[in-house]
Amino acid sequence: MIAYTVKQNPSGLWSVSSMGTTIADDLPLDHAIRHARDAARAEHLASGLATQVEMHGTDAIVPLASYQKLQDHWTGATA
Repeated sequence: MIAYTVKQNPSGLWSVSSMGTTIADDLPLDHAIRHARDAARAEHLASGLATQVEMHGTDAIVPLASYQKLQDHWTGATA
């Protein structure tokens, strides 16, 4: 599982990191979340590996997105 982390930096803005490397910094929260989700989705589609996005706060880790194995068939409702 490859994790992308959204975390507030000392300046009060937000950073995105993965595997110990910061990939974006000093972003508003909505932009940081979007950037992390886009990066996780692209990684998943390129590698086929499971990826997830988490927001790390002072007291909790909040899951924001998860990209798992692609399904071979549609399992949702039909019209």
